[in-house]
Amino acid sequence: MPRLLKYMTEPELNEHLNYQLRFIEQCQTKDTIGSMLIIFQDDGITQYGATVDPETAPQALRELADRLEKRQTVKR
Repeated sequence: MPRLLKYMTEPELNEHLNYQLRFIEQCQTKDTIGSMLIIFQDDGITQYGATVDPETAPQALRELADRLEKRQTVKR
């Protein structure tokens, strides 16, 4: 079992997030331009890793936040 995120060093956290992102990338369809993994820790800190262009991420996150706030979600 991995260590708790709050006890990981920055290199350990980087390795942990990249491990998960590699798995996500293997599952992506050809029309996916990238992914973002967001982890909400129980201490209120949010960790993330991304394979998407950093300039694209803020706009995509805003669009997602708008849908969530409007409750325009689909149960999956």
